[in-house]
Amino acid sequence: MIKKSHPLFWILSPTYKLAEIVKSELLSQNDGKTKLTAGIKKFNETYFWTTVLFAGAIGFLFKQEYYGHELNRFINYVVCVPLGLFFFSRAFEILKAFLDDAVDKLNHGPSASALGYGDRLVLAFRSYLELLVGFGVFYYILPAWLFKYGESTTQFTNIIQAIYFSGVTITTVGYGDISPTHWFTQFLIVFQVFCGLTLALVSFTVYTGLALATSKPSSDEKSDDNR
Repeated sequence: MIKKSHPLFWILSPTYKLAEIVKSELLSQNDGKTKLTAGIKKFNETYFWTTVLFAGAIGFLFKQEYYGHELNRFINYVVCVPLGLFFFSRAFEILKAFLDDAVDKLNHGPSASALGYGDRLVLAFRSYLELLVGFGVFYYILPAWLFKYGESTTQFTNIIQAIYFSGVTITTVGYGDISPTHWFTQFLIVFQVFCGLTLALVSFTVYTGLALATSKPSSDEKSDDNR
């Protein structure tokens, strides 16, 4: 059975609440556990490739110079706000879903799906890359004055540079060549790092540790091998 989250999550992460509804519907069908497992994999892969394709489209179509024209308001209210809300919702969904799942596995709770630890590692890694690319896209379309750049540039020169900045942020490398200068982008940086650390230190570690623990032969099996 899928646990119901607090109604507040309709505000914090609408995509999480929608995922709850879809998972509950899949689980209620015949052979629901198998369908839920396939559905989780499909949604995870779809979100990832949608983010990658969207990054390519934004990288091709968007220019920072648009903020100096009549398109300024259009970018702010039609592009930045909806896109920012979606990425925040998706990041919060990833954070909560994997953290809850890791805690359930440590507490030996029942699993609604048939996902193995290897499957969970693949999903976590793909979600990690999704966060990296997604935050890079959002950083790229934000006004340039929200960041401090190196001496040779006054803005992200292309989408690759923005994704690079997202990469060194989520991996906590932080070279310092680009840095946030406003409380809003500072908050985004901290939130992205927190999401990344949750996946890297909690999910990856827990799933790998439990997978190795369950793959070890029992004492009875060891004694049989030594006969």
